[in-house]
Amino acid sequence: MEEKRIQAQYLVTSIPDDVPQIILENDALLIKNKSDEDITIPFSSIDSIKILPVNRIYNPSVGLLKDGFKGFMAHRNSGQFSIYFNYFVDLNIYTNTGNYFFESLDLENASKFILKLNDSFKVEDDVSLIDLFKTKSINEIKDYMDKHYKDLAKTYNLENPRTTLDESMVRLAKNLAG
Repeated sequence: MEEKRIQAQYLVTSIPDDVPQIILENDALLIKNKSDEDITIPFSSIDSIKILPVNRIYNPSVGLLKDGFKGFMAHRNSGQFSIYFNYFVDLNIYTNTGNYFFESLDLENASKFILKLNDSFKVEDDVSLIDLFKTKSINEIKDYMDKHYKDLAKTYNLENPRTTLDESMVRLAKNLAG
């Protein structure tokens, strides 16, 4: 597998969807990729698994703000000139035959998957995401990340934000984030 990050749904059980999926089995991880054959990674071949948070600019759109000016709007920050960030989980799997890098498609399924995975295989978690997943709701985790992601990004050298948007949008997001 190529060493680039793939966005995938992290799942405890498979779903009938055509998105890339990482499924937790009894003694392995199953990677279902819509364009390739399924890949099974037995826990016995895994050297380590590491998780880290990532933030992305989420559905920014131009619209009219409360004061009538055009700007970026999203439901969490509507009515303010701001950019909405959403949080995901990077999953880095290091094996004796190659490395696999994933980014979750959502935080809720990712948190359930990571908690279950950590029961079967010790997950490296420098940022203490597992503790957050155990003790906080998804909304509480998002609020926590809104307040602390900037410091976590500096401490753990995380992208802030990770994006595929054009340079002007990236500059605006970095100014707002930091």
